Amino acid sequence: ITFARAGSVSIVNKGGILVGIFTDGDLRRHLEDDPHLSMRKIKEVMTKSPALIKGEKLAAEALGILQSKKIDEVPVVDDQGRPIGLLDVQDLLKAGLL
Repeated sequence: ITFARAGSVSIVNKGGILVGIFTDGDLRRHLEDDPHLSMRKIKEVMTKSPALIKGEKLAAEALGILQSKKIDEVPVVDDQGRPIGLLDVQDLLKAGLL
């Protein structure tokens, strides 16, 4: 997460379908409570069923998700639920939408 300068990592199943995300917030919360975090499986600590948006949706819809969920980024998926990107509030700022 730190190296990529992203706030989350998408977690997919064997079919490539998004099943969760692991965020910098998840990392901070679990580090506070669990000194053995590095020994736990990602499926135990990830955010299951995260907010997401399909790639063909409008940027305004993505903004609505970001605001309503109070999050900074949202995974973008194709029609099958496979991740195709990550939309960050900074992307919307750069595009002049905020």
